[in-house]
Amino acid sequence: MDELGKSFPAAESFVDSEQGATKKQGNEYCLNCGTKLQDVFCHHCGQKDIPARQTLSELWTNFISSFWSYEGKFLKTTKYIVTRPGFLAMEYNQGKRESYYHPARMYVFISFVFFLLYFSLPDPDDKNTNKSLSKADSLEVEKIKTESNEFITGGGLDSIMKNVPLDSGKRTQIDLAKKEISDPEKNNKNNFTLRKPEYKTKEAYDSIQLIKPESARNGWLMQQIIYKSIELNQRYGSKQDEFRDTMKKAFMENISKVLFWLLPFFALVFKLLYIRKDYFYSEHLVFSIYYYNFCYLAGSVSMLVEQIESLTWLGNIIQIWILLYLLFAMKRMYLQGWGKTIFKFAVFIFLFSIFVFIGFAISLFSIIATI
Repeated sequence: MDELGKSFPAAESFVDSEQGATKKQGNEYCLNCGTKLQDVFCHHCGQKDIPARQTLSELWTNFISSFWSYEGKFLKTTKYIVTRPGFLAMEYNQGKRESYYHPARMYVFISFVFFLLYFSLPDPDDKNTNKSLSKADSLEVEKIKTESNEFITGGGLDSIMKNVPLDSGKRTQIDLAKKEISDPEKNNKNNFTLRKPEYKTKEAYDSIQLIKPESARNGWLMQQIIYKSIELNQRYGSKQDEFRDTMKKAFMENISKVLFWLLPFFALVFKLLYIRKDYFYSEHLVFSIYYYNFCYLAGSVSMLVEQIESLTWLGNIIQIWILLYLLFAMKRMYLQGWGKTIFKFAVFIFLFSIFVFIGFAISLFSIIATI
């Protein structure tokens, strides 16, 4: 908890203000651990030699000093993360660490900011689609969505469209409603959709299984999957929207956990790709953490610029750069020619994609098992 708390600028600055004095105060022993002092810093625990009781001016001075120190280190680290792919990992692995903000602390802070923005900012597509839609129009659109295919084929919706201005947000929503009703499977291809099972109850499924020869019966795993499918259909069969919302919410909440648990596998792939190089696994892990930090930082900026319609192109460029950044970081970190680097980059993308698929599949199955 101490490390987590110190990952935020204000918290870290306040803690560091206790260590902000710049001159020796004359204490013979460290007030923190009791070790005999030899200089401004205790050589045993690292605490600075400051009075046990500080005046308000001393506390304020130390606070400002430590906060400025934090700002300088954090901004310097951020600058090198953005402008010099792979440089900070090399510096860290060579022992040059005090001049930069610690990669693990930065991971906690930047990932927190990223997911805060991720869950707080509106979807740009939804914002652009609904910006001219009034409350009355929304109610009418929902009514249209509940109409049947017969209404569409009979021309009812088309007759409404004739009386709606071309630049109306209401017309855009009616178009979407028409597509959703006409081809719901295509419209929901990126959503969680609950399909009807072959059996309505567990009892019906068990009866059919008993009739079959033992060799033709489903195994335990398939049996559990079918049981869960029946259970979900009994609960959400007539409430597809509620099922999709529940699944999407749970899935989004699990993204940060999945990405965190994929981090060791990210480093493992590099260990395998550069097994002939004299690198510890921990050094590949440091490289991976710095790349994650860049991804979260670039992703945060991308989400912010995409809120401005005229800057959507910039968000797309940032997302492309996130991928290419790894290629340049590998080139600088592992000191191989462009041919080998590009080949290993392609192999890495393929291997890590497998881990990503497995990770999100496990997450999806765990969500289904718990709802």
